[in-house]
Amino acid sequence: MELHALPFDVETAFAKVKKKQLKKLVKLRGPDSPLYRAIWPMIYVVRVFGFAPYNFSQDRLVPSNINLIFTAIATIFYSYVSYQVFSRFLFNQSTKKETEPLDRTEDTKIITNYIVVMYELGLTAFTRRSFVRIWNALQDFDEEVRQLGYPRKETRTAVVAWILVIVTAALWIVVNRLGMYAFEEKWTDNMGYMMPHIGTSVAIYKFVAMVIFLGQRFHHLNTIAMQNLPFTSARGNGMIISKKMVLSMYNDLMIAAENLDSLYSWSLLFWLASLSLNTISDMFFVIQWLLMKQPDVQMGPVISCLCTWLLAFVFQL
Repeated sequence: MELHALPFDVETAFAKVKKKQLKKLVKLRGPDSPLYRAIWPMIYVVRVFGFAPYNFSQDRLVPSNINLIFTAIATIFYSYVSYQVFSRFLFNQSTKKETEPLDRTEDTKIITNYIVVMYELGLTAFTRRSFVRIWNALQDFDEEVRQLGYPRKETRTAVVAWILVIVTAALWIVVNRLGMYAFEEKWTDNMGYMMPHIGTSVAIYKFVAMVIFLGQRFHHLNTIAMQNLPFTSARGNGMIISKKMVLSMYNDLMIAAENLDSLYSWSLLFWLASLSLNTISDMFFVIQWLLMKQPDVQMGPVISCLCTWLLAFVFQL
C-alpha cells in the first residue's frame, strides 16, 4: 500500500483563512455589532414612531426608503389625531357658556406639540444621511478599538435600554389610565391626545441615546490613552497604540459630536419650549388647587393626572 501526499495549495489555504477572518469581522459590525444588539428594543420603538428611516446595507447604516414609509405614516397619523383632538376641544368649548383657562391652555399645547412633532419628523426625513454618518463613525470607532485589543462591552447599555423602554411604557400607561378616569374619555380619544407627546419624547430619547453613546466612547478612549500613554506599547496582537492614533480617534469622535450638535440644535430648542409650556401650565393648575382654602374634591382625579404628566415631563429631562 503506497501513501501519496495530498497536494497543498498555500494560496487556497490562505484565502480560506482570510475569508473566515472577514466573516468574523462582519459579524461584529452592522446589525450584529454589540451596540446594535444591546439597543435593538429601542431601535424598533423609534422606527415604529417614524424616527428611524435607516437600514443596514452589509455592515453600514444607510438611509432606507422602505423604512421612510414609517415616517410618512407617522406624519399622517399625528396630523389626523391632532386634528381630531383639536376639533373635539373646540366643540366642547362651544357648548360652554364661558371658556375656562384650562381649555385655552390646552388649545395652545395641542398646537405647540403638533408643530414640534412635525418638525422632528421632517428633521428625521431630510437629515438621514447626516445621521447615518454619525452612527457609522461610532461603529468605526468600536471596530478600531476592538482591533487594538480593547473591545467595548455593551452589557450595561443593554440593561439601561430595557429599563428605559419598560419604565417609559409603564409611565405612559399610567398617564393614559388616569386621563381616561379623570376626563371620562375613551381609550382612543385619550391616546389621540397623548400620541404627539409620546412621539416627541421618543425623538428626544433618540438624541439622548446618541449623546450617551458618544460620551461612552470618549470615556473608553480616555481609558485607553491613560493605560498606554505617554509610552507606546505593543499588545498581544502586535498592535502599537501611539499618541497619533489616539488623537486620530479623538478627532473622529469630535467630528461626530459636532455633527450631532448641529443636527439637533434647533430641535432641542423647540422641544425645550414645548416642555416648558406643558410643565409650567400643569404646575400652575396643581399649585392653584393646593392653595385653595377648600380644595375641590371633584378635581382630585384631574390633579392626579396632571401630576403624572409632570412626572412624564421630568423623566424626559
